[in-house]
Amino acid sequence: MGLLQGLNVELRDFGRVPDTLDATVKTMQQAANWADVVITSGGVSVGEEDHVKAALEKLGRLEMWKVAMKPGKPVVYGQINEADFIGLPGNPVSAFATFCLFVRPFLLKRMGVTNVLYRAFPVRAAFDWSRPGERREFLRGLMVQDGQGGAEVRLYPNQSSGVLTSVTWGDGFVDIPVGQTLLRGEWVRFIPFSEVLG
Repeated sequence: MGLLQGLNVELRDFGRVPDTLDATVKTMQQAANWADVVITSGGVSVGEEDHVKAALEKLGRLEMWKVAMKPGKPVVYGQINEADFIGLPGNPVSAFATFCLFVRPFLLKRMGVTNVLYRAFPVRAAFDWSRPGERREFLRGLMVQDGQGGAEVRLYPNQSSGVLTSVTWGDGFVDIPVGQTLLRGEWVRFIPFSEVLG
């Protein structure tokens, strides 16, 4: 709700939904009858109590499920009648990242904004990254002075998708392509939070 409030949209909170398919279907249908865009958080993965994808398939159509990004892989997009539907992951950093990188540009485009993409800037890494991933990674980073009149970006020590502190500590995403490793001092793409929240 906090991320949406800055976008000048009319909001309605349908509350927490019990972890059952029937309750999920009922609430998603109510929301789709009221809204142009329905956004949920949680229940989009493959656990026993994750019913959002099944509910979407029952009510409308699934257009996209899972993206090759970390955090945020299980994000869902589809339609229920005339309403667009976006299901965000339940982990807080995953929900934050997918909102910033997908939902905000989508909503702005629906509202008629023409230039909705964020800008990324080259910055030197103040860290080594020796774990090439199979998904594009959006690490939480903080820009700092490098002691020589320039800037570099540091990483929050715990990059788990459940650690929201990494977002409050940092001021942007470090965008690491699939399969890439880095040595300290190499250039990385840095996406300031001001670009995806402003």
